[in-house]
Amino acid sequence: MPEIKRGEWTVIAGPCAAESCEQILLTAKSVMDSGAQYLRAGLWKPRTSADSWQGSGDRGVEWMIEAKRQTGVKLATEVKDTHSIDLTLKNGFELLWIGSRSAQHYPLLEEIGKATSDGRTIVMLKRGMGTDLKDWLGAASYITRHNTNVILCERGVRGFGTDTRNILDLQTAWLAQKESGLPVIIDPSHAAGRADLITPMSLATKAAGLSGLIVEVHPDPANARTDSKQQLNFEDFGRLMNRLRQIPSLNA
Repeated sequence: MPEIKRGEWTVIAGPCAAESCEQILLTAKSVMDSGAQYLRAGLWKPRTSADSWQGSGDRGVEWMIEAKRQTGVKLATEVKDTHSIDLTLKNGFELLWIGSRSAQHYPLLEEIGKATSDGRTIVMLKRGMGTDLKDWLGAASYITRHNTNVILCERGVRGFGTDTRNILDLQTAWLAQKESGLPVIIDPSHAAGRADLITPMSLATKAAGLSGLIVEVHPDPANARTDSKQQLNFEDFGRLMNRLRQIPSLNA
């Protein structure tokens, strides 16, 4: 049974969006070589505008399965409805996450909890961009009442500045891990919205005693179809992983 444990260190890495089978295969091999345990990629993309590209959808599931077949990597993706939950579970994805836009969609949280009640799939709940600790942990309870194999993800909250996409709130992340007893990982890519902040925020995450990272990594970030400014290339991700190995983790 796949499990991410509090006090241990886990890294989930891959592109913001699955764009092609070749891209997914290249990324899976590279992030695994650097030490990541899970491949992440968005398949069904909940975008701000309905006119924006909505992701590869069901087709991308096949690319992810092929990456797992070739490399043995564990698979992680965002789900947004019953169809995406059923399809990913049917195809053996080890980790499903609920994004910030759905973080308080309680019927969906209940649905994914019930669908994964055997505990064999990790469910990750991202913090809503405007939710406090009570709201975040309350939302998690809709899942944990059915499946306790749950982790939380801090991905930044909205602030008033424009220099970064969001504000990374390590304080509340640390409190969430302490008060809930659940592992908390950090998404520095969505918090920062810029690649140059990912390494320092990732190092701070490990030093603080949190349980891991989910990082966006792309073979050619400048030409990514989504979120090009916040994705690391393979070389920079490898350097980040090497630096992380030098940081002791303070068990929270």
